[in-house]
Amino acid sequence: MLEIFIKFLAPLALVLCVPVMAQERNAWQFGFLPANPSVSKPDDQQVYEVLLKMLDRWNAHDIEGYMQLYWKSPELLVVRGSEQFNGWQQLHDSYVNGYPNRSAMGSIELVRIQVRLVKPDLALALTWWTINFPSSHQKVVGTTTMNLQKFDDGWKIVASHSGANEM
Repeated sequence: MLEIFIKFLAPLALVLCVPVMAQERNAWQFGFLPANPSVSKPDDQQVYEVLLKMLDRWNAHDIEGYMQLYWKSPELLVVRGSEQFNGWQQLHDSYVNGYPNRSAMGSIELVRIQVRLVKPDLALALTWWTINFPSSHQKVVGTTTMNLQKFDDGWKIVASHSGANEM
């Protein structure tokens, strides 16, 4: 029975679980089809792509590239579990010191992304994710809520909160 599910129903389940982009403005946006690169992308899609870039940089174990997506300001606020980081530099240093061996970062899979434009230059994003650590066979599942602001150089995370559970 499990073989039948994996072979036939799992691909269908994946298709059915891919959310459809909402039509109403200011509604939650769930996922996007590839846009025509010659056309300016809507802000909600730009935010979505920032989140995908974060995933890509984390999985490449590129802390510097990952940190470029955060607002480089002492006013940046990031909360991870019970830890609070005030400012870009403090967050940066925690990653650099916390992962001297970059392969220890594991790899992230995004399960779901939701994006909502609150104002023309402010977005709220929610992500559900899983991090796998192959060397220890650990798995961590969690969620992150982020506020992103639009600056001249693009969308940046200005505040975030993550919670996780080890599996």
